Amino acid sequence: MNERAPKISRPNQEREVSSMELREKMHDPNFLPSHEEISRAFPYTKEGVDSWKEYCFDKENPVFELLNKEFIKSFGDYLSERVEALGGSEQNPVVILEVGAGNGRLTHFLRQYLDVKLSGKIKMIASDSGEWKLKSNFPVEAIGHEEALKQYNPQIVIFSWMPYQEDYTDDFRATESVEEYLLIGETDGGCCGHEWFTWGNDWSFDEAEDQEKQPPYEAGGFERTYIKEVSENQICRTDDLDSPHHSRTISFKRKR
Repeated sequence: MNERAPKISRPNQEREVSSMELREKMHDPNFLPSHEEISRAFPYTKEGVDSWKEYCFDKENPVFELLNKEFIKSFGDYLSERVEALGGSEQNPVVILEVGAGNGRLTHFLRQYLDVKLSGKIKMIASDSGEWKLKSNFPVEAIGHEEALKQYNPQIVIFSWMPYQEDYTDDFRATESVEEYLLIGETDGGCCGHEWFTWGNDWSFDEAEDQEKQPPYEAGGFERTYIKEVSENQICRTDDLDSPHHSRTISFKRKR
């Protein structure tokens, strides 16, 4: 009589999460999706595109920059290098201040990443005036940017999606402790900040006159750099998921 073959136990194969289920997860502020998960949540179909617009342009919780694992890692790696260059230590941590932080998610995920990578070498604060009355699931100091700059004397300032035609960068440059400020969002010709005061662009056609003008950031002793390795991982509300990168990260470092 033949013995029965022993049963072989196999690990349970996880069912692939559907687009609809992923979209539901996207509403959880603690969920940080990958690029691949974002693409699956919002496929390039009519339903996917409509869902994308609905998600990003929600009146109660608008999404400007779609945070993702790849962006947080690349931005965290960049900040880690800068903190080391600025001499951050447990005795003298580098202060990183996010202003206009909204619901605080960006600082939350960056702090998680940097606390592991730098362990005590940073102090990171999210601040927001509260003018937009956004719901926050993470710690956010309810103060305006000027008060936050005076209170925390940061070495690095971050502002994601500065409101259109407004500019706060003069206050960053005037703060002696600030060695660098980083702007995230649509840049030249986009919908963030002021074309001249923020980005140093003048669209007049008087070439001779333009050559004599010095962008405000240069006049303030800062130099501008496009952070390619971070920008390439960004996804924003005005992107087609097939062709992202309307949003960028730009560094302005104080010249020494």
